[in-house]
Amino acid sequence: MLLLLTVTGLSTSAQILNEDTTTHKPFFKANKFSSRCYVGIDASVVQVMKTQAGSNFGANLNWVVNHKFVVSAIYDGLASHNQIQKTVTPNDHSDTVTLVHRYVGMGFSYILFDNKMFSLQPGLSAGWGHIQYAYNGTTYSDNFAEIVPSVTATYNCTKYFRFGLGVNYRIAAGAKLNGLNNADISGVGGVIFIKVGTF
Repeated sequence: MLLLLTVTGLSTSAQILNEDTTTHKPFFKANKFSSRCYVGIDASVVQVMKTQAGSNFGANLNWVVNHKFVVSAIYDGLASHNQIQKTVTPNDHSDTVTLVHRYVGMGFSYILFDNKMFSLQPGLSAGWGHIQYAYNGTTYSDNFAEIVPSVTATYNCTKYFRFGLGVNYRIAAGAKLNGLNNADISGVGGVIFIKVGTF
C-alpha cells in the first residue's frame, strides 16, 4: 500500500511539475500554487510507562503547498513488547501483559530553509489514540485524544529522496484503563525517517 501511495503521489506531482511558477513565494502572495506529495516512513525510540523505553513504527502521506506548508495523514504504532502487568494486574504477576498503542492523526508543519541542503520542519499533529491489552482471555481497550508537537531536521540529498531525524512529545488526553493514565501514555520520542516523493 505504501508503494502505491508513493507512485500515486509521484504521478500527481509529475503532472503539475511544469506549471510551478511560485518560485517559493509566501503562501498568500503566490500567483499560482505549487502542489507536491511525498510518503514518509519512520522508526523511533519512545518513552513508555514513564520509565520504560519502547520503539514505534510509523508511516505518513504528505501534501506540500508552495514547498513550505505540509498537511499530513499519520499512522504510528508501538512495535516493542512493553510489559504492563505491574500496573494493570498488581496482584497477579504470573502472566505477561503487553501494551498495544496506536495513533492516527492529521498534522500541519512548516518547512524552514526548504531550498537549502538541510531544512527544519516544526509541526503539530492531533488525532485518535488507542491502547489495549489482553489478560486471562479478555481484551481491555480505551480510546482517547492525542496531540504530538515535533521538530525534524532533514537532509535534502536528492530531488526525490530525503532522510533525517527529529524529536517529538506525545500528549495523551483522556486515557484511563485499569491503572493506565495519561502520564503512562505520554512521553518524549526520538525519530529517524525517510521521505520519498516530490517536495
